[in-house]
Amino acid sequence: MRILHYTLGLPPYRSGGLTKYSVDLMLQQSKLGHKVYLLYPGHYNFSRKITIKEDNEYRGIRVFELVNPLPVPLLGGVKNPELFMQRASSKTVFSSFLEEVKPDIIHVHTLMGIHKEFFEAAKEKKIKAVFTTHDYYGICPRVNLIDYNHQICTDYRDGQKCVLCNINAYSFPLIYIMQSKTYKTFKNNSLVKKLRKSKKQKIKQLSENQSILSEEKVDLGLAIQFQKLRDYYCSILESIDYFHFNSSIAKQIYEKYVNITGEVIPIAHADIKDNRSLKNYDVQKPLKITFLGPMEEYKGFSLLRKSLISLLKKKKTNWHLNVYGNDYSIPLDAEKDFITLHGRYQYKDLSNIFQETDVLIIPSVWKETFGFIGLEALSYGVPILVSEHVGFKDIIKDKETGIIFKADANDLASYIEKLIEDRNILKRINQNICNMDFNYVIDYHVHLIQSLYEKVIGAS
Repeated sequence: MRILHYTLGLPPYRSGGLTKYSVDLMLQQSKLGHKVYLLYPGHYNFSRKITIKEDNEYRGIRVFELVNPLPVPLLGGVKNPELFMQRASSKTVFSSFLEEVKPDIIHVHTLMGIHKEFFEAAKEKKIKAVFTTHDYYGICPRVNLIDYNHQICTDYRDGQKCVLCNINAYSFPLIYIMQSKTYKTFKNNSLVKKLRKSKKQKIKQLSENQSILSEEKVDLGLAIQFQKLRDYYCSILESIDYFHFNSSIAKQIYEKYVNITGEVIPIAHADIKDNRSLKNYDVQKPLKITFLGPMEEYKGFSLLRKSLISLLKKKKTNWHLNVYGNDYSIPLDAEKDFITLHGRYQYKDLSNIFQETDVLIIPSVWKETFGFIGLEALSYGVPILVSEHVGFKDIIKDKETGIIFKADANDLASYIEKLIEDRNILKRINQNICNMDFNYVIDYHVHLIQSLYEKVIGAS
């Protein structure tokens, strides 16, 4: 089969769960003998002419760069909606590319950077397209459907909330630089990392200072543009033939906004192995709690912290929290003796981290489409406390192979207190995890995706 993937790009320039999944899936498909192609949004030049150029091959995958794509905001938000829905002057560049590659199916992992005309060209050539729901870009310019007050967005009020949520979005000149070949080369330079860190902290501070905003000052003209942008992306989504929802959470959200068809298949990546083992729990020792990920509001770190502080107030002190993921620290108060901030970690560190973990907590407050860290912990037999909003919860049975809690500080604190007092709960969950079927590895997953492709191609 000839498979064309559209994704953000390749490591180390691109990272994160979307990149990890799409690249590992492509490599596995290539290993099985499929002809695999990658199209990614590339750099901008002064001509602004849209072209597709073949790039260096990547481990058997033919790679193509879309030059002068639509803006690629990543997690930075949208400053000027009009720039994100500009029409390509001609569909010819996409039609010619599809004629060259001749894909049997197109697998789309993001709408960032790609023009609507690409999908129109595919339709004209009767090439089916599948979309994997890694996040909510297209429905939400900020990707995660969390508004400026750190609440789940259920009503964007005809674009007015989008204006407020994107006040500190990346400018096009910044996006231009971040897509450049120079930035790609020096992205991991220590100075560039320092500048990037400073920029993120500045944006975070601005957002916090503007957390209480007057909607009376909203630019209604800009709000209309955000409404048009959502309509633009929803029309693309509804033109896609079939959806691969990575969780029931993602399916629920997407079906709320667009009229689409698809099925739920949990995702995996190549480094997921069956490393499950039985663990020892000692009630006399502090409960070893682990949090992995950015200490951002949408990831629920504040919720977790609030839960633990409430336990300290009740004199429940037999616990310690280890935090991995951020390259910056935050000030700690009374809880400073109970929380250790370790900074960033690498995938190779997970074995040691999970060895020193009694329970992993995933307290996300956004409707997280999946959550690889949950699957990674499960692969080591680690019990997990997971928020009701995390798509990974599809994989576990509540109270048997994990615990699902309400995204509420009191509910989380109640469960943690039970685990502090009774480690047999964790012992039983750990045993159940070790005894469950574990089919969440990439070589099994790729066959599920292959079956999905065949279903879509064979559909009338």
